[in-house]
Amino acid sequence: DEFYESYHSPLDDVEKWLEENAVDVEVRRLMHNRKQYDLGGVRVELVKPVNNPEFCMHCTRLRVTADGKLKPCLMRNDNLVDVVSVMRRGASDDDIVKLFEKAIELREPYFKKEGVCERCRASEFRIC
Repeated sequence: DEFYESYHSPLDDVEKWLEENAVDVEVRRLMHNRKQYDLGGVRVELVKPVNNPEFCMHCTRLRVTADGKLKPCLMRNDNLVDVVSVMRRGASDDDIVKLFEKAIELREPYFKKEGVCERCRASEFRIC
């Protein structure tokens, strides 16, 4: 729509501007090979999780959603592990550890669209 178009700038344009105006560019090998642009005292780093195999391959994060589910992948919602419901039912520490282990097991070293993962059926990783 017109409002969006008037404020949106494609990330490629921003990255090109950074390349042209940076005093220095550092590739952060331990951070998914992301470039960090030094603009003379200001450092800018673009995080691009889509179409970036380094991002998924080296990800070490588990996120927690607002409704208490573990989210193994930033870009997916089909492999969430419900922790808060289990905790509210009085789960043991061992049960909770198993849920974290399952969430870690569901992680994949590369991006897949939702619905592709065969291991992501909710019934397989719920503890009742």
